[in-house]
Amino acid sequence: MKLPGYNGNERIIRLQGAHNFRDLGGYATQNGRMTAKGKLFRSGALAKLTEEDHKIIRMLGIRAIYDLRATEERKRRPSILPQNMVIEMLGRDYAESAGNLLTKMAAPSGTAEKSRQLMIDTYRVLAYEQAASYRELFLRVADGALPLLFHCSVGKDRTGIAAALLLELLGVPRATIIEDYLLTDLFFEEGLDIVLNALGTTALHGVSPEIWAPLLRADGIYLETMFETLEARHGSVFGYLHEVLGLDDAIQERLRTRLCA
Repeated sequence: MKLPGYNGNERIIRLQGAHNFRDLGGYATQNGRMTAKGKLFRSGALAKLTEEDHKIIRMLGIRAIYDLRATEERKRRPSILPQNMVIEMLGRDYAESAGNLLTKMAAPSGTAEKSRQLMIDTYRVLAYEQAASYRELFLRVADGALPLLFHCSVGKDRTGIAAALLLELLGVPRATIIEDYLLTDLFFEEGLDIVLNALGTTALHGVSPEIWAPLLRADGIYLETMFETLEARHGSVFGYLHEVLGLDDAIQERLRTRLCA
């Protein structure tokens, strides 16, 4: 699929009013298949989409959007979507999230290493905190209309874990999953702009960028910590999918059938 927004990396779609917008298709799986292009997309918030962005959304044929943000986050920065286009809007009401960077920015940790450790600790719990949302999202992908886009605020933590779990389920090698996660760093400046301006926080004023940068960076150790936590508690990622998300073998197979070519 060639669209005006695609730039350089074939899965990155450059939009004017949203960042970290990517296609999860085109990854080889360990059983010789390929994740299907144009079926599943991930991004940051959609609060500043332009008319040109809307044209691309229409060309992609997005039929559903799952918003992983907390209730107040959605109210502060509502999505601006194309008119005259039927898109099913999905999401879960909840009060707060360990993946809400605004909360973490409001309490600077003092050193870069403390900030990094804060993110490592967050990745130990985020897959459990967001379990209800991930279950809804995965069931919707398994049985609902596609293409589907899922996103949070910056598109790194809640979205990054959801993408990693899906790619693991589809059989994408772990090293490739980490590489996909690290693509978020291509959008570091855009994420910084959201935190400094769009979210309305003054917590970073006067604080050295070295201290808070680890909160915005996509560090491979974060995602590795998530995987290690699930494997230690459930034997494997698939144990987590069964025991916590309640996704049985039949549901997982439907996901593979729909998302692999």
